[in-house]
Amino acid sequence: MLALVLAPAAHAQFELFLVEGSTERAAPPVYDFGSLYADETASAHFRLRNTSSAPATLNVLAVAGVGFTLTSPALPVGLAPQGAIDLSVVFRATDTGAYSAALRSEGIAILLTATVAPRLTYRVDPGSGTAFPGTLDFGSVVRGSGVQRRITIQNETPLVLTIPAISVQGAAFALLGAPPSGQALGPRQGGEFTIVFTPRTTGALQGSLTLGDRSYPLLGTGIDPPLPKPTVSLDLKQAASAQQGALIVRFDAPAQTSGTGTATLDFRGPTDAAIAFASGGRSVTYPIAPGDLQAVLPFQTGTTAGVLTFTAQIGGSIDQQSVTIAAVPPGISATQAVRFASALEIRITGFDNTRSLGALSFTFYDAAGNPIAPGAIRSDAAADFAQYFAASGLGGVFLLRAVFPVTGDAALVASCEATLANSAGSAKTQRTSF
Repeated sequence: MLALVLAPAAHAQFELFLVEGSTERAAPPVYDFGSLYADETASAHFRLRNTSSAPATLNVLAVAGVGFTLTSPALPVGLAPQGAIDLSVVFRATDTGAYSAALRSEGIAILLTATVAPRLTYRVDPGSGTAFPGTLDFGSVVRGSGVQRRITIQNETPLVLTIPAISVQGAAFALLGAPPSGQALGPRQGGEFTIVFTPRTTGALQGSLTLGDRSYPLLGTGIDPPLPKPTVSLDLKQAASAQQGALIVRFDAPAQTSGTGTATLDFRGPTDAAIAFASGGRSVTYPIAPGDLQAVLPFQTGTTAGVLTFTAQIGGSIDQQSVTIAAVPPGISATQAVRFASALEIRITGFDNTRSLGALSFTFYDAAGNPIAPGAIRSDAAADFAQYFAASGLGGVFLLRAVFPVTGDAALVASCEATLANSAGSAKTQRTSF
């Protein structure tokens, strides 16, 4: 395709310059965009300057020719002496052949030329819809493993074309097998080659694919292997208060990399600081090392009835299990009987996981094991225990001290037996000697 070129006027007010980086030089009569392939783009940067000593108005600026596009300020535009405007011309065409166009302005005309050469058609993973040639992104790949991209070559021209030299640069990128470089392809003939991305480190990685006289970026990201997914189970002999157990976080596969997981213990019930992991608190972070199959996290159930919920999380994977600590009669862990000259004291250590302890009963016995009159001495301590539990941070733990004045010889009292009752039932101490 040809264009008519007019010689510049002898006394032009405007001059055209070619801008290359920071350098400006007079535009040549003919500017060649070079040889391109179909759908490739080339551009040139020009500057039009008023070189006269008087202001001038620019009214004409155009490019005439298939495949060439002009970008410039809207006309008309006034330019002061030595004032200038920048413009660019972009060339792109689909069909092969020689192209030309005229870039015209006030008293100026230069010839623009370009050639679109025939080439082979390349496709990535046929059917994937990925445009190519261009940047080829392999995405995220676990370090140490590899992913392949197959590139097919097809001669869709009526000519015999030769497959250009094919090479790959970049430590994480490689060609799989020998490429078909140098093979002559007739119309509708084809070939293929495969690129493998194998990251050895994490992070963004770059390389390049060279096809003859063109190079294209190769991108990929190395990532750590995913952490395993957790499954929660409990090693707890009895779902009850005052127990020690272990949360077992099993992994769905041996860990392939280092990391951490978290576990939480939630309690639905009254405040009880004793309900916690052995490491302290209700949240714990545990390490994961390559090869690990599980994590074992000891805990204690405290002394309060309610529902314990254990949650294990590794990355975005979560598993959960709950266990109910049922309400039970008071638990008695120790009893002590102390005799004074004119009084008897009974000390009972235990816990009430209902926090409703109230009815108390004490029976004293002589040395022969006979009850001492008046028999069972009963007391309602519900209000006192309610006040105590409301202020206590120890869950259901309590220490009861019951003092009984004695009229007569206190030495005749040999032992005592106590019964404690809450909303779940009652518990009796062993007969305790003074």
